[in-house]
Amino acid sequence: MASRRENLITYCVLYAFGFFALMPFVSTFLVAFNKPTGSASGLAIPAPWSLGSFIQAWTDPMAGIGRSLVNSMIVAVSVVGVATFLSILTGYAFGTMRFRGSKLLLALFVLGLIVPYEATIIPLYYEFRTIGLLDSYWAMILPCIGGSMAFGTYWMTAFFRSFPRELIDSARSDGANRWALLWRVIVPPAGAPIFAMATILFIWTWNNLLLAIVMITDPKLQMAPAALNYFVGRQYGAASYQVTCAAALMVALPVMAIYYLLQRRYGSDALAGALKG
Repeated sequence: MASRRENLITYCVLYAFGFFALMPFVSTFLVAFNKPTGSASGLAIPAPWSLGSFIQAWTDPMAGIGRSLVNSMIVAVSVVGVATFLSILTGYAFGTMRFRGSKLLLALFVLGLIVPYEATIIPLYYEFRTIGLLDSYWAMILPCIGGSMAFGTYWMTAFFRSFPRELIDSARSDGANRWALLWRVIVPPAGAPIFAMATILFIWTWNNLLLAIVMITDPKLQMAPAALNYFVGRQYGAASYQVTCAAALMVALPVMAIYYLLQRRYGSDALAGALKG
């Protein structure tokens, strides 16, 4: 059992890391609620509190924050839905079945975690330009699904391999086929890893700036990270930190909301599984 001194040291370290992790967000939050004109200090309380920076960021016609948030949501939801479904299927195959070449195929999926994502952007650009997919949702959705499959397959394979074989054998002896075994026996108690994977994939897709600025040049299809990049580099820069911070909060808010909702869901699923066990 840990002593009181060890517990004190542990809590001090955790609080220190928590402080340094939250300080940039708190600073951004405070700066964003200052008036868009003038100067603002990072940790100073706004005097007075103002929504002017948010209004200016939202109504800027060149940035199109509202439109870009909708575009990013369409892409992120599509990618997470398809990638999660396919990852469950591939993880089920690699985790519960033995077939010729399975180890090699799994190694190829895992190889996708090693190859730098940036190395694939230029070939993808020329390929999509050839087949006419640039400046479309598909230019974001298809590469993000492909990039997510490596992680999703590895994640779900690890879960399926740890699933009790007794339950699988019992369901098979009761006449369940492979499809029923997956969706009626294995997936229902797998809420925690599935929702955790979905959360990670959503954050990855939402924050994909490089793909968004390479594949999308049409302002109507601009993604949220690219809209934020507009504030940082093209119009305001260091001249108006307040508007830039307000735009950053608006772009980050959907991610925080999705993370909170899914975290609560897979947290409750994990607790329910522990209580049942």
